[in-house]
Amino acid sequence: ETFIIQCRDFQRDINKGENEELWKLLSGKKVLENENRNFNTKVSSLRNSMSAFVEEIVEELRTSNSALHVEIRRGNMENEKLMKDIRDLKISLIATSTFDNDLR
Repeated sequence: ETFIIQCRDFQRDINKGENEELWKLLSGKKVLENENRNFNTKVSSLRNSMSAFVEEIVEELRTSNSALHVEIRRGNMENEKLMKDIRDLKISLIATSTFDNDLR
């Protein structure tokens, strides 16, 4: 009878140890699941803020591009005007030169 009691006590101690080990593993699992959830939340927040940042940069680039396009157009118009002025001056110079030659 003592042997049976000792066997039961031994079995109870083994089960108790297994239960403690199981509780430790389950507790560790919960901790890891919480960390995983927190990590996923942080990744999602980072992804959202990066998307907003990229959208802001793209909008600034579009605005800058539009401004540059206007500047280029203005420069081209000024260039065309200068080219016309140069042509007109050449024509005047040729006419003056021809007139001077005719007077001689």
